[in-house]
Amino acid sequence: MVKILDKVNVNSLKVRVGKRFTITIPKEVREKLNIREGDELIITITDDSIILRKSKSLIEFIENIKPKGSIDVFLKERVKEEKLENERIEEII
Repeated sequence: MVKILDKVNVNSLKVRVGKRFTITIPKEVREKLNIREGDELIITITDDSIILRKSKSLIEFIENIKPKGSIDVFLKERVKEEKLENERIEEII
């Protein structure tokens, strides 16, 4: 059974295990989660359940960071840290 979890409601769909133990993800699920051929999914096993989650790319992860713009602040701070690290390395050498 595939569960679609969302912030407000939970839907259950029944799928059949095919040859070579494959399952087909229903179209409505693929569309809702924007799953495309070749995408990676994460499988989590609990006591008696399997949870499938779409793996997020780094770009998708960065775009979803809240508040918007916080990644820019992080990157600017990282550039400052890198400069300090390089200065310290030069002092040691």
